[in-house]
Amino acid sequence: MKKALIIILVIILLGVGGYFGYVKFFNNSNEIPKIAVEENVANISEYYIYGNHFNLKGTLDVGLGIEPEDVKMVLYNGEFKEVTLNYSQETNTISFNISDYINDGLYLDDIDPSDYFLFIRLYLGKKEDKDVYKYYILKNETNYATSQYYTMSYIGNKIDINSDNEYGTMMFKVSKKGDSNVYDIVIDPGHGGMDGGASAGGYKETDFTYDLSSSIKEELEKLGLKVKLTWDKNTLGSNDLLDEYGEHGRAVIPGEVQAKYTFCVHINKNVYNYVNGLEVYTADKINYDFAKNLANNIVNETGLSYSKNKLFKQFDGVYTHNFTTSEVQATLSDYEKKNYKPYDVTVNSNYLYMIRETGGFMTGAYVDTRNEDKVGSNPYYNSNIGSETYLMELGYISNDNDRNNLINNKDKYVMAIVNSIKTELGM
Repeated sequence: MKKALIIILVIILLGVGGYFGYVKFFNNSNEIPKIAVEENVANISEYYIYGNHFNLKGTLDVGLGIEPEDVKMVLYNGEFKEVTLNYSQETNTISFNISDYINDGLYLDDIDPSDYFLFIRLYLGKKEDKDVYKYYILKNETNYATSQYYTMSYIGNKIDINSDNEYGTMMFKVSKKGDSNVYDIVIDPGHGGMDGGASAGGYKETDFTYDLSSSIKEELEKLGLKVKLTWDKNTLGSNDLLDEYGEHGRAVIPGEVQAKYTFCVHINKNVYNYVNGLEVYTADKINYDFAKNLANNIVNETGLSYSKNKLFKQFDGVYTHNFTTSEVQATLSDYEKKNYKPYDVTVNSNYLYMIRETGGFMTGAYVDTRNEDKVGSNPYYNSNIGSETYLMELGYISNDNDRNNLINNKDKYVMAIVNSIKTELGM
């Protein structure tokens, strides 16, 4: 009997010990080793998301005698994900950013769910055959203490950006959580309702822009993307006026649905009927690779020519139009004539409101509440999260060849645009 009791006691002790050993092992395995950080901090003066890329810039005072061989930002969750930085050092201060382009930087959609602490890491070379690093926290000194980004819907992640952690450094909290009110892409059919747009040859602009846009939407949805039109011909009557600003205004919708991309479909017009060709308009300070591919694909697949317009031209078929100094002055003068309070218009603001107002402060948006009773307002004008927007003028309705090409080859235009987007997204 005693022997049996001893055996039972041993089994119980082994079980208890095994349980606590199991718990201790797995608890420890989930603990992320702490990083030893320096007292100095990297001061972040700006961060934003344009499209699906994260960018930031800041400075770091490293002190006397420190000249690193390399500087990177790292995302740390027990392992390191390195992010290459542009940086320069002057005396003791390092200035850095992720990219000089607003639509480039850290691609957010391929970051796996986890909590990531952000650090600036200096590599100081080897000492006694060991790599020497220094880590610095990212102190958020912007007006954006927190931000929230949703990835493309087929990935289904949410990224919360804050500094709510033991280090006090900026961090990404990436979780698997979609949102039915968030869309991947917004398509804006130019004009609409009582505004038919340009007209020539018995056609008006909206005869093309809505059909093209709805077909693009349909094809993109076949790829598994969530796509929203800014207006629907079944609900916008011919006597209705589509608001640009305010709730559900066409320039506000991309912010409301947190779209990563916006594509505006237009047809151009000129008093001279020989003027023809494609013009794709973009934001300033971007990597133009996608814009060039979009323009090239449209021309190659449809037979449309590149526009010969040289004003604001960046590449064949690609244009960027920020306000010029004279345009700023003319716009402010026009506000005065209308008895409007002048907006903060600058040469850093895109001239085309659908590009400017969908891109937040990165594209110089300025339609705040100061004339809300007259034109409405854009609640996202000062956002640090913007939609990457492209406005396509798909030829000239006033040119017979361009107009007939649109009439006869609609599907080619649609698929050229859809395939360009598909390639850009790596689908």
